[in-house]
Amino acid sequence: MKIIALSCTQKRLPSMTDALLEAAINGVVREVGNAEVQRIRLIDHRIQMCEGEDTCLDPAVGRCTIEDDFERVVAMADGAQAMLLAMPVYAGNVPAILKIFQERLKSFMNASHRPFGDLLVGTIVHSRTMLTEPALGSLFPWYLRLKNKNVASACFTQGDHPDLTQTAAYDMCVAVGRQLGMTLEARDRALLPLAQSADRPRCGA
Repeated sequence: MKIIALSCTQKRLPSMTDALLEAAINGVVREVGNAEVQRIRLIDHRIQMCEGEDTCLDPAVGRCTIEDDFERVVAMADGAQAMLLAMPVYAGNVPAILKIFQERLKSFMNASHRPFGDLLVGTIVHSRTMLTEPALGSLFPWYLRLKNKNVASACFTQGDHPDLTQTAAYDMCVAVGRQLGMTLEARDRALLPLAQSADRPRCGA
């Protein structure tokens, strides 16, 4: 079972975002025995801003024509069933690197399958001071367009704590991962009888 772990920090390693994301990964691996985790750090890839020409929406073109690492990142997510997304809050909203990536995904707007779509999602948002909830809320229109279902979220304000992994935030991130894993397992159990009935010979066949 493939799960994307999407880090949306704009800092190089080490970063608080990645530490909290690793906690969530530990949680999902506890619940999903066959988890294949694909880690993606957007900042490690060269993803340019959308140029707004909309040539990608032309059926004769069918793809973004900017030459960078965008398509490689999209390919890394192929076959995933779920995603853990962790991000810091910059200026009260999502980081620029994530906003750029969201806009570039517009190139698949007319595709039958949209990358990073149809996923179960667990979301982690952290900030030095405040505004984590508004930043989390700004993700949901994007999730809805991609037909993603957010099953667990956690927001943390750092305040006077230099390291959130030494607070209850760590355990809450593990819980986000576990909730995502349990939801995946429950969905698979619900789908299993349908798959078995489809394989069963019909009466008179």
